[in-house]
Amino acid sequence: MMVAVHGSHGPLRSLWRRAPLWRFVLMSAGLLSLSFVLFPPKIVNIATPATLPVAQEAAYEVTPQTRKRQAAAAAEAAAASRLAAVQKPVRNVAQPEDNHDVNGKPLQQAFSEQKNRADAPKIAELALATASGGDAKANISGVDNALLGRTYQHSIIINGFKLPLPPGDWAMLSRSGLKDKLGATGTAVFFGRVEHKRLVGVIRVYSLRSEEKSNAGFESVRGCAKGNPNNIYESIEAVTPFDHQACWVMHNYFTPPWQQWADRNIKISNLEKAAAGNMTAKGITYPQDLVGIDFIRAEKWGLVEAQYMFSPEVEGISSNTVLSFSEADWNGRNISRFPEKQAYAAKLKRWATDLWPTFQSAFSEAGQPIQR
Repeated sequence: MMVAVHGSHGPLRSLWRRAPLWRFVLMSAGLLSLSFVLFPPKIVNIATPATLPVAQEAAYEVTPQTRKRQAAAAAEAAAASRLAAVQKPVRNVAQPEDNHDVNGKPLQQAFSEQKNRADAPKIAELALATASGGDAKANISGVDNALLGRTYQHSIIINGFKLPLPPGDWAMLSRSGLKDKLGATGTAVFFGRVEHKRLVGVIRVYSLRSEEKSNAGFESVRGCAKGNPNNIYESIEAVTPFDHQACWVMHNYFTPPWQQWADRNIKISNLEKAAAGNMTAKGITYPQDLVGIDFIRAEKWGLVEAQYMFSPEVEGISSNTVLSFSEADWNGRNISRFPEKQAYAAKLKRWATDLWPTFQSAFSEAGQPIQR
């Protein structure tokens, strides 16, 4: 019997002696089991907390009106801070409380006081940024001053010649230099009087001066030719080529070629092309017919040709729509058929007769050639 027992437990005893790691694991497992039996853990029932609300869900709904009010309040506070920084020198002061300036005043109150001060910097507004300053009533042209440019009244000096201007505001619509084949140089200018984006008057000026040493004079001016049937009226004083020339004539000016200012085949001067393109860009329209009076004076030392053109539409006189200059109501060949147009021409004749001496005097006062 002992042999049998020994025989059955012999391998276990041998393993116990030979395997220290297995022995350690087996003893640890036994100790842990014993401690669990002797000291069982206490089971506590812990309730699961409710899910915390997300911050965005807990906040009030932000409407477009709320955003606008928040943006306006932020902009107002920022403007007040900038105003305070500009108005006061930098000093070492205590940090102001939130929503108060350095003097302890609420920012809204401080901003209002700064805004009402006469010497406070002005914050730009849309009305102040418009080119015309919002004074549309004072600008009868209907074109913003920043587009129309400077206007002239009463008179203007061009190349030493003091040109009289009829009543109204005259804007320069184009300008160019001049030089003839004999060496005289000068300026060409195109003025327009505009009302409600409509051209009601034109002054076109050509002014030339001879070189001091040459005084060569000027060829016969075509505008002073006698007997032109297209003219409404002629007043010819003298036509002496390269010497004394003086006249004034009244005629019709047909404007439709201006509408094709960009067409190189249209035979109008570069001065007119520039003016017509300028008016197109500014939205200025013009009538089919203008009645023009050309004042011409030339001596050996200089020449001035000033063409004053008026729109009969201003006085309620309309014109028939035609295809060419020769068919216009205001052509010298046709005007006799229209009594109201003859009366208008007679009125302009009286005006030109009164202005002619002034034009002559202005030419004489221009004096001798400019020293070069």
